[in-house]
Amino acid sequence: MTAHGSKRRHAALGAIAALAISAATSLTAWADTEVRVIATGEPYGNAMKKAAEIYKERTGVTVTIDQYPYSEAYNKEVLLGTTGSDEYDIMVLDCIWLPLFVKNDWVQPFDPLEAAAKQKIDWDGFLPGIVDAYDRFNGQYYAAPIDFFIEVMAYRADLFEAAGLSEAPKTWDEFRAYAEKLNQPDKGIYGVVTMPGEQDAGYSEWTVRLASLQMPPDANQFVWDKSFKSLLAHQDNGRKALDLWLDIKPFVAPGANEMGYAESTNAFMQGNGAMFINWYMTFSDVENPETSKVVGKVKYALPPRSTLEGPRHDYLGGFQIAIAANAPQPAAAYEFIAFLTSDEGQAIMLENGAPGAYRSAVYSDEKWLARYPFLAPVNDAEVLIPLTSDFAEYVEMQRIIYDELFAAWAGNKSSADAIAKADASLNDLMKQLGYQK
Repeated sequence: MTAHGSKRRHAALGAIAALAISAATSLTAWADTEVRVIATGEPYGNAMKKAAEIYKERTGVTVTIDQYPYSEAYNKEVLLGTTGSDEYDIMVLDCIWLPLFVKNDWVQPFDPLEAAAKQKIDWDGFLPGIVDAYDRFNGQYYAAPIDFFIEVMAYRADLFEAAGLSEAPKTWDEFRAYAEKLNQPDKGIYGVVTMPGEQDAGYSEWTVRLASLQMPPDANQFVWDKSFKSLLAHQDNGRKALDLWLDIKPFVAPGANEMGYAESTNAFMQGNGAMFINWYMTFSDVENPETSKVVGKVKYALPPRSTLEGPRHDYLGGFQIAIAANAPQPAAAYEFIAFLTSDEGQAIMLENGAPGAYRSAVYSDEKWLARYPFLAPVNDAEVLIPLTSDFAEYVEMQRIIYDELFAAWAGNKSSADAIAKADASLNDLMKQLGYQK
């Protein structure tokens, strides 16, 4: 062994010994401590439970994770905040919920806890853009990414080949033409699976098309500008995006009006659709041979664009992990978050079926790209756009627009009338809430 190698070996042994001493000290410090977590029902939750088992072995801390369906989790977390509850230490929040929780002081900043923590969050290791988009408010960190995703298009490579199509559609015009060509209702195969029957899902069908249009001035996203004035009428973008969605109605899987995230994903997994655009977290089930009939037949690409000129824009989403304002164990909660969001924690999450990779290194790791092929298109993204832009009442805003989108989808309104009403209602809401001056 060379002298250099010997030094490395001694350094490694020293590091292992230091870790052992640190672990023993930590075990004593945190013995019999329980950290309670409330989370949604997405795949990250089960992976967190595995990470919690490993964390307990090392530290003695018991991390208990309660999962609820998406909408139920939101309602319960709002109730916990409004009542000042100390039932949970950690809340996992959709990115669109977090600004409301910060505004109402239902979660606490990380910074004071970070200063005293032994294991600190490695902020520089997150995928660029996601921390700035959602986790920092007024110069302080209020959460960390725990599940990241953008919208991705899944398509049946076998059906494409049979139809003489060699690659994914690049524009929405091509997308519609492909949907018509691939539509085979007599075989139970439809050109597109869509999901207008659920608020967040249906709204996302519209925003993925909205993001493909020209970025409005004085805005860092597409729905309102920095003065909180509605942008739906800007260059008629709101209607154009809605019409792009309505264009595919003749080629969608039956029962679409009742489909949300779960139902649409299941329809695609059962082989009922040739193309499907969704937040990529849902495609973990598509790649699971225990649940999916199309494993090995699906390829992934970024969604189409209206034009191939200029940079493309993609909305980024995900779940953020925050510490409740009245957490009984805030210091222990922070240290668990630091572990969970580290490179090691990320590997545990990925190994246990949570594909929403939030660490940069994952997107150049062939192991994970092979296991989760829908991650690869992220490398082709150019400009990632936040959904919320610090707007606290996002869910209420989303409901106002979604109601109009669904009315048009169901044939009860023209796209022009639906967007005109959504535009007026959005401005009214911004004025009522005091955002517009």
